Amino acid sequence: MSVRKPTTYRHCERSAAIPSSLVKRGSLRFLPVSELGTGAMTAKVFLQTLCNLKRAVFLTVVFRLVFVSFSLPAQTDHEEAGRSKYIQQFPDKFYLKPILTVRNLDLKIRDRDGSTQTVIYEPTTNTYLGLGFYMFKLSVELSLRLPVDDKDIERYGETSAFDFQSNIYSKRWGADIAYQDYEGFYVRNPDDLFPSWNKDGPFPQRSDLEARNFQLNGFYIFNHEKFSYRSSFIQADKQLKSAGSFLLGTTLGIFKFEADSALVPGNTDAALEEQIKAGRFAILGLLPGYTYNFIVKDFYLNLSFSAGPANVWTKYRTDADVSTDSKVRPIVGVRAAFGYNSQRFFCGFSMVSQSISYDVDKLDINGQTGNAKLFFGYRFLEKGFMKERFF
Repeated sequence: MSVRKPTTYRHCERSAAIPSSLVKRGSLRFLPVSELGTGAMTAKVFLQTLCNLKRAVFLTVVFRLVFVSFSLPAQTDHEEAGRSKYIQQFPDKFYLKPILTVRNLDLKIRDRDGSTQTVIYEPTTNTYLGLGFYMFKLSVELSLRLPVDDKDIERYGETSAFDFQSNIYSKRWGADIAYQDYEGFYVRNPDDLFPSWNKDGPFPQRSDLEARNFQLNGFYIFNHEKFSYRSSFIQADKQLKSAGSFLLGTTLGIFKFEADSALVPGNTDAALEEQIKAGRFAILGLLPGYTYNFIVKDFYLNLSFSAGPANVWTKYRTDADVSTDSKVRPIVGVRAAFGYNSQRFFCGFSMVSQSISYDVDKLDINGQTGNAKLFFGYRFLEKGFMKERFF
């Protein structure tokens, strides 16, 4: 007979008897600003951010160069003439656009029997400020993570994160590439789990919880002669008339999480499955869908939805055992964008999200990833070497 280990949550009251600097990893701690070592921490964060930026830039350029080189087959004059009635290109222009991006990796654990409440884990706000440009038929975005306010750290805890995401759109094909590594989450719904929780105090936090996600999606746009994803999401084109297209995509990925203690709050009589501490899920799925661009003069709205089956190979660990399984589960992908796109100036909002529910006996473990962007930009005439064509 196994004895369940207590779940480690950060309490909502500061303890004056225990110095916060002496509390070990995985415990519930407060770290005053005075203990941070401002100068050293600032230098450390800057160097780590610079290193992550170099990796992200390298991966972005390599993936986009490879993808573009294989996804731009030659079109006949007849095809180009038909396409120009619906889609305007800007062959003699390049653009610059500042971008504010929020990236996410959330974990939701639900008990299907209802014996325990659903728990939702989220990282501290993960916001990036960057610059995008389109040149040589290639779209690139560079960004740096914005520092988190001390008040937010005190209330929601601190998240260590590396988040690389790239959404690629050509005329006929598209792809999503992501690698995310997050450590440190807070409980988003403490009202449902802790009746004595003080709403004015900090949220319950799990500094021991780490989640990683690798994702690779590819999809084909059937009606590429009349529909442009590039218009709504990277502003490389301009959609002139409303049009839509069926999509057919595939997805593969690996999602895993791990913590020092059980992730589902509950009593000591809870089933062993509810004491899950770690999980690893390999995914291979099919994603058919549909997308549509609504156009009113220079304004646009894109709505996209894809859903399909995915085979999930599961390995998870509880307090008592390690188990494996394989099941077919639903996977859902959503995209949306709206904004203004004229000959020179453009601005708008876009979001990309994908979620899948992993079945672990009596538990539904839902992982959701994606990003949301707010941007504006301006097109300039190409000059000199900018007129060269490499793709």
